[in-house]
Amino acid sequence: MLGFTNRLKIFAVLLFLGSSHLVNAQTEPYQTIMDRINMGLQDDSHSLDGQALKSIAAIKKDGSWADINYTNPDYDPLQRMKTIAIVYSGSGHQLYGDAKAYDAIVKSLGHWLELNPKNKNWWYNEIFYPKTIGEILILMRYAKMPLPADLEKSLLVRMTRKLKTGDGANTSDEALHYLYRACLTQRKTTLDSASKYLFEPVSITDGKEGVQVDNSYFQHGKQQAIASYGAVFADNSVNAAFYLRGTAYAMPKDQLNILITYLKDTFFKTIRGSFFDFNVRGRGISRKDILKGSFAGMLAKVKILSPEYADYWLAAAQRMSGKEPPAYGVSASNRSYWKSGYTLHTRAGYTFSVQAASSRTLRTERGNNENILGKFLADGATNIQLRGDEYLNVMPVWEWDKIPGVTSRAYPDDEGATIKQDWGIPGTTAFAGGVSNGLYGLAVYAQNYDEVQAKKGWFFFDQEIVCLGAGIKSAAAQEVTTTLNQNWLKGDVILAAKVSNGQSSQGDKPAVLSPETKLEKSGADWVWHDHIGYFLPEGGNLSVSNQTQNGSWYRINQFQPKEEVSGKVFRLSLSHGHRPVDGQYEYIVVPGISSADAMKNYKLSTIKILSNTEDLQVVEHQGLDVLQVIFYKAGVLKAGDLSIKSDQACAILIQGLHTENPIIDIADPAQQNTRIQLELKLPGLKGIKKLNCDLPDGAQRGATVRVQ
Repeated sequence: MLGFTNRLKIFAVLLFLGSSHLVNAQTEPYQTIMDRINMGLQDDSHSLDGQALKSIAAIKKDGSWADINYTNPDYDPLQRMKTIAIVYSGSGHQLYGDAKAYDAIVKSLGHWLELNPKNKNWWYNEIFYPKTIGEILILMRYAKMPLPADLEKSLLVRMTRKLKTGDGANTSDEALHYLYRACLTQRKTTLDSASKYLFEPVSITDGKEGVQVDNSYFQHGKQQAIASYGAVFADNSVNAAFYLRGTAYAMPKDQLNILITYLKDTFFKTIRGSFFDFNVRGRGISRKDILKGSFAGMLAKVKILSPEYADYWLAAAQRMSGKEPPAYGVSASNRSYWKSGYTLHTRAGYTFSVQAASSRTLRTERGNNENILGKFLADGATNIQLRGDEYLNVMPVWEWDKIPGVTSRAYPDDEGATIKQDWGIPGTTAFAGGVSNGLYGLAVYAQNYDEVQAKKGWFFFDQEIVCLGAGIKSAAAQEVTTTLNQNWLKGDVILAAKVSNGQSSQGDKPAVLSPETKLEKSGADWVWHDHIGYFLPEGGNLSVSNQTQNGSWYRINQFQPKEEVSGKVFRLSLSHGHRPVDGQYEYIVVPGISSADAMKNYKLSTIKILSNTEDLQVVEHQGLDVLQVIFYKAGVLKAGDLSIKSDQACAILIQGLHTENPIIDIADPAQQNTRIQLELKLPGLKGIKKLNCDLPDGAQRGATVRVQ
């Protein structure tokens, strides 16, 4: 692929050529737009020559390939044709202008046209096929030998579809092949429609599909889709803005601002190094390599569209290319996406996220026989990344009833994790969300799903994430567990017991888990694996494994291979036993601990868990002077010289707890109240402070507000 710097140079040349060369008025802006599209389609990777040579050698006389099922084709046939078109039309390729390549393109396109194959999935027929045909036709306009005119004309007719409007990323997908056709035919009415519907999804919508007021993204109803359909939206919208810039069809400034904000403050923040947070890929996590993120081309375009953030785009490109480490250019932030139930906590050293569905949103979907076992992905799943690749392609061998972060029934096999219904299934609790001041925050999920109830809270600081669970109940027959993590095994797993005052005592010495071992231990104090520490202040019944796990892509996605795959997996969970009535857990995740020796010396004494009940969860970080509180119902917190009374369920964050001017933020995760009354007695204040907290209404319900 073209490197980021090379793409910038090419795009800069195009920018100069587009502005300094006079073109016949009848071809404008079509030729300028098509020039830009063609340059984006070109790929100087020499690996494409090898792929094309194999395809050319294997093509049959009628233009078909023997290994393709044309009764229900997907990507392969048109993708092969496009690859051959790239190397035939690109001057830097071995097959540039090659007669055999040209013959293969013409024959395969002719066969496709005559056969007119259809796929059972509408997306291929309405989006992928016309879009890829359009790309091939544009590439061939720049080739040494153009396609026969009658073939091109017939393909243009074939790629004509009726636009499905108001469908977010899908609308922009369809509008993109309208843009291709507009350039090829130089038809103004088609270009008018293309630009209108390419830009239609670039807007802030409340509850409809698209970008939300909290800068998350919905698709297929009120389902968080930040980097699934949100990635399609981002790619298409950037392309549209780049192709049409400087013309009468350019993206309006207010819409460009929406797009840039989404990319900068949400989309690219979900990528650690060059790997996505699995919480934002939707049902796509059942596809191989879906967590890989490479957006050099997009970033090169965005840097031209938004030069004011050039340093940000360059840093992102450097991280994704591996030229700089995952920490490069990453600033500390915490964000609660109250519309979608997603929380993202980033530090230079790590990314930690939580996804929880509410009765206002839809759970992570199953669709087209993808994500078959993803039943628990919306129940407080936690993604913890340092390098970024910790979960890359682990999904075929996951135990799907042990999703990281989730409290669930432990089924005898993964059948219990099967999603029984396609597409949107609503969440089951109103109380899901969080509070955030942009740097610190908490996430909360009052779980009531699959016969398991739990009050779950995550409290985010600089070095530590405190994870609390209380009120764990289930009348089901299966054991109930909370999974701390399940990812690829990398190096030793070390655990120890008897921690006192934040430091290891001289009791049980840290022990390395033997290879291929599953250990169940009561009273363990910490576990260390792959530079992440898991502290257990109250111990608990721990299960830790470094065993080989087996599975297949097919069992989670019936479009994927059936071959068995296996790998060594680190799996860590706490057992709450069978039919718990008031179970609880406390664990503290500390990413970036270099060794077991560092675990032994790590001081947790500045973290105080002041309450962990089904009514009230409270954590104080004395080192940061931060207090975080979850009231699950009206109540009072009393701890030493500190007291807080709330007349409603809410989430509270206080920074500068011991100062004369504490900063107080509050949110209503249930999004039901417009006013909450607080009475606070804080260490730095004289007397009792009473606050009438007016909460946002309408689209802003659930958002954090600062109160005085």
